[in-house]
Amino acid sequence: MKISLLRHGKTTENGIYRGHTDVALTDQGLEQMQQAVAGFDLPVDYLVSSDLQRCAKFAALLATKEQLDKRFQEMSFGDWDGKSRSDIWSTQPEAVNAFWSNPMESSPPNGESVSQLQARAMEAFHEHVKCAIDLHCEHMLIVTHGGVIRAMLGSILHMGAKGLFNLNIPYAGLVPLHLVCFDDESGQPDYHISLDFFAN
Repeated sequence: MKISLLRHGKTTENGIYRGHTDVALTDQGLEQMQQAVAGFDLPVDYLVSSDLQRCAKFAALLATKEQLDKRFQEMSFGDWDGKSRSDIWSTQPEAVNAFWSNPMESSPPNGESVSQLQARAMEAFHEHVKCAIDLHCEHMLIVTHGGVIRAMLGSILHMGAKGLFNLNIPYAGLVPLHLVCFDDESGQPDYHISLDFFAN
């Protein structure tokens, strides 16, 4: 089975900690997402999206059977959500440094850590993968956010915290994954997921 991870396109608010703030897509952002999926060689037959409008709007246009799952929302920046990054950096340098020095375990005030983001996103990911397998789907599309995609790739590829932030996921960036089903040593069904560099 093919799995595609799609980040939302350009939004109306930039330079802020978007997080759970429900900012809208721009027309350009919507066009970016449409272009990203235009080259699919395999139709999407399982679609799930973050419920924030910068993802959900596109998902609703793409399919009539999309599912919304809040576990695919962007990382919560808590008290920083919706606020200017430069203002936070200048007024709360100690809190910013504490977060970025250990983002897997530290969090913004009243926000979540990357580990917490990773746990909820991967819980949702595996639930939907199993459902797609049961339905004999061939191509699952997850419409989500840059931080979520980094966290998921970190888990799938067994990357450390520093490696996550070396992954550039641009607006409407598309990450292809390949899933292979097999039976484990005890005869139970299992699957393996890998990054697919040659997919489209």
